[in-house]
Amino acid sequence: MPQLLQKPQLEIEAKIALEDFEVMLLKTKLPEESGTGNIYKEKNLVYKTPQMVAGEFLRIRQEELTINKSGRLYSGGRCTLLTYKGENGGQKMNERKEVELDISLGQRSNATLEELLASLGFALYSSYAKEREIYYFKDLECCRVFLDTAWQIPNGSRRHFVEIEGESEPQITKAIERLGLAGKPLIRESYADIFAEVKCYTRTG
Repeated sequence: MPQLLQKPQLEIEAKIALEDFEVMLLKTKLPEESGTGNIYKEKNLVYKTPQMVAGEFLRIRQEELTINKSGRLYSGGRCTLLTYKGENGGQKMNERKEVELDISLGQRSNATLEELLASLGFALYSSYAKEREIYYFKDLECCRVFLDTAWQIPNGSRRHFVEIEGESEPQITKAIERLGLAGKPLIRESYADIFAEVKCYTRTG
């Protein structure tokens, strides 16, 4: 049965682009015990209607977890998530409403869902894959650091990002400073917009 995930209604995050060498440098600044070594592999299909404002979309995410146990990798299961993201209301960082539903019903049901969205007037806006590692700061409660490698499906160039998600902008700012990223520009676009095939699809308000 589809299950509504218990996540904060308001997502607050900062996204920063990284070069290859910066990814390795950043890992040296994260506490060794803060990461699991697990890798989340995603395929994301993003849908919009002409009535949606900039930054607003519906996303189908197929996610596969690879568990790292002492350097050996094991399959940790798969799930499919349907997520609504609202427009970005943040002034400096990204703040948007998020509602997420677990709809892990199998590949055939995923195709049916895509057909259902098309029937409701949604069109494919962007498609991208992502590999994600998650880290935590134990002294910054509810603050998570995501190291992401993302690319446009099927064979786009791989790009590196770090996302820092927390309960407030001051908390996220503290994490950014601790990671030595205070001088890096913050990206306002979501991955859906970064990898969009049709930039002019949505209205602005």
